Amino acid sequence: MDRHILFIILLTAFLFFTVAIFAGGGEERLDVYISVFTIEYLALVEILRPRRKLITPLRIDPVALGLFVVFCFVVARKVMEILTH
Repeated sequence: MDRHILFIILLTAFLFFTVAIFAGGGEERLDVYISVFTIEYLALVEILRPRRKLITPLRIDPVALGLFVVFCFVVARKVMEILTH
């Protein structure tokens, strides 16, 4: 099977089951979903490494970069919330 197709199928399955498990458990915090989605995406990219031409000049995956920035924002916000209480 092509690695690109396998990547898409696995990512879709992981995200679906993550949402199903968290929704079944009553989780409502968006930061938890974003954090787990980011970890799942980055793990699959590192394991399967779909080779695609990236449009950025530095050859950085724009999706991974965006998810990582959002993840850092969520973590920083949680740290600030903990420190202010």
